[in-house]
Amino acid sequence: MAQSRSSQRPANRPEVKFGPFPGGISVAVWQNEVNTEGGSRTMRSITVSPRRYRDSQSGEWRDSPSYRPSDIPAILFGLNKAQEYIFSNPLAGQEERDFGSQETRDEDEVPY
Repeated sequence: MAQSRSSQRPANRPEVKFGPFPGGISVAVWQNEVNTEGGSRTMRSITVSPRRYRDSQSGEWRDSPSYRPSDIPAILFGLNKAQEYIFSNPLAGQEERDFGSQETRDEDEVPY
């Protein structure tokens, strides 16, 4: 019998979450451990949760694969807050820096 994804590993919580906004939309910042040739490295990722709606036939809550034009301000607000958080809270071992400046960027690091 196959195990569900949630029982295979402990639940991971986001580092910080902005929202939920109307429709259940939220933006979360996550810390991830990545194994590289140089060893283990902590990186961040960002997720935008899907819009939620109640199915009129079953009455169950479902995730929508798309957003409405009226969702754009909430998504942009959440993404801007996530960007502010990331830029003002460097990961352990990193100094606060200007991510847009080429001389402060690692060769293999993509800005933002």
